[in-house]
Order: sequence, then structure tokens, then C-alpha cells
Amino acid sequence: AHDSTIVLDDDYASSRHARLYPDASGQWIVEDLGSTNGTFLGQTKLNAPTVAQIGVPIRIGKTVLELRA
Repeated sequence: AHDSTIVLDDDYASSRHARLYPDASGQWIVEDLGSTNGTFLGQTKLNAPTVAQIGVPIRIGKTVLELRA
């Protein structure tokens, strides 16, 4: 959606596809928000909020993102 922090121009991404946020301990969490095509961390399709490690690809639609230090 246009009011999201990161907007992807990707036909395979939902308007509210996933959420990436720091938890109370400072770890980054990636969470699928019920998207049609899913959110992947590495090769694993997410079924629950999961810690995103530095350098591990996060795939949303055809777009690949990663956290960097």
C-alpha cells in the first residue's frame, strides 16, 4: 500500500504482504500478513513471525531483500 514504509512495485506482492520490525531485544522479525504468495526467509516459507538474520534473503513476490549490518 502507498502508506507503507517500503512500497514494492511487484505484481506478486500483496498490498499488505509482510511486516519487518525490531522486537524488544533488538532482533529483526519478519512476518507474513496473510499474503497470497507467501513470504520466504531463505528457502523457508514463513508460517509465523521469525527472526531475520543478517544476510539471509527475504523474498516477497519476486523481490528479494536482506538485512545488512
